[in-house]
Amino acid sequence: MKVQIIATFLIVMIAGMILSYCVLRRSTKGSFIKKLIICIYSPLTVWSVMFFIICMTYAGIMLSWIWLWPLIALFCVIRIIMLRAEIQEKPLVNIPKGLRIAYRILFVIGLSLFLFVESRVISAMTAQVTSDLDYVIVLGAGLVGDRPSNPLRVRIEKAAEYMTENPGTILVASGGKGIDEQISEAECIKVQLTEVYGIDEDRIILEDRSRDTIENLEFSKKIIGDPSAATGIITNGFHEYRALLIAKHAGYTNVHTVPATTLLPVGIHYLVREFFGVVQCMVKYGCI
Repeated sequence: MKVQIIATFLIVMIAGMILSYCVLRRSTKGSFIKKLIICIYSPLTVWSVMFFIICMTYAGIMLSWIWLWPLIALFCVIRIIMLRAEIQEKPLVNIPKGLRIAYRILFVIGLSLFLFVESRVISAMTAQVTSDLDYVIVLGAGLVGDRPSNPLRVRIEKAAEYMTENPGTILVASGGKGIDEQISEAECIKVQLTEVYGIDEDRIILEDRSRDTIENLEFSKKIIGDPSAATGIITNGFHEYRALLIAKHAGYTNVHTVPATTLLPVGIHYLVREFFGVVQCMVKYGCI
């Protein structure tokens, strides 16, 4: 997978350079900054188109927020066309100076917020795992019939690893039964841990009523009974930071990350999409 990522990066950069050359090859004058911005937008355009195709190949149209990548590509193409016209001193639209300044300010604020949130998300997904926690909570992530989805599968794998290495920890399997699911997510987690990984069922407590992350954590806290107990959240790495925000809002005072694998390549999509989920949490719960 690492080789594929490196190869994709090289393809994107080369294609982006070619696109930049095609756009700017007859431009002997014009702002250096505008030309530089075109050289940034060009590989981003290529990446957005390629990654949209990759996501469609791996996950299909049902992947949430899949439209984000064509939208980014369209934005980049529009900006490239506008900047090229400005470099040639033939602007397509005469935008008032005030609107230009407002756009640049909002763009910088938005980009800064995105980088801030993503740095927090990446920090949580790469954090050192704390040993010997009192409890770990495995958040449900959907089933295919009675089998775990890929995101839930890696959470279960991480839970098995942690429970094996920390024999004093109790696990709360959290997740209700969806409309198209044969059993609850909690039951699936327990079955996989006991039958596949040999974890003692006496160390597993079921929470099988929750329908989303906030209910996962609120209902699990009632089972644990002590919000100050050292508790780890097992979820996919990209989701850890938002889960921590929700846990703190739910009243946990000693909560830790136990990040499971972020599956590639679709995990990159989730990592970007997570920005919007975190911002929603920040606004809703007033925390960072």
